Amino acid sequence: MIITIGREYGSGGHDIGVMLSNKLGIKLYDKERLKEEAKLAGIYEEVQLFYEEEPVNSLLYAVAQNNCAAGIGRIPFHHIHEIAHREPCIIIGRCANHILKDDPELVSIFIHADMDKRIEKIAHDNKVRPEQAKKMIAKEDKRRENFFYYYTGTHWRDVGNYHLCIDRGRLGMDGSVELIQEYISKLGIL
Repeated sequence: MIITIGREYGSGGHDIGVMLSNKLGIKLYDKERLKEEAKLAGIYEEVQLFYEEEPVNSLLYAVAQNNCAAGIGRIPFHHIHEIAHREPCIIIGRCANHILKDDPELVSIFIHADMDKRIEKIAHDNKVRPEQAKKMIAKEDKRRENFFYYYTGTHWRDVGNYHLCIDRGRLGMDGSVELIQEYISKLGIL
């Protein structure tokens, strides 16, 4: 079983991944853990920009259009494949839903929430005013969108890229985790 979680900034997707990992007893690979794995594999220098989700500007994007045929994401994509096929796991972000899209064991999830809920979470978590939280959300969502498009040529929020999309704002954290567990159970992979 491989679960990938894409998420809007402030939607609680990472927290849901942690909760799900604990409930299912499977490893969670987020940015920090993926970086550690890359260092252990001796490939961190080659995948650093990918795992750091470095901002993609228009000049880089233009270069990427020419480099896609040369396999710009080949090394980090291969690394994520290796990690995903070691044991059951949850991978947060990093285009994992796209990288593993042809795997029959994949369940790809996208977590979103209304802007008000996201502002509330980011303001609370970062101890900032709601106006600042809203700016942080806009900036981070744009960065994630550009990163995803840069590496995949597809749109990050396109529901066709995911098996299950969940509005955490309506279901809450616990309800979202329960829905994912029920979905996996109905698929017969749990």
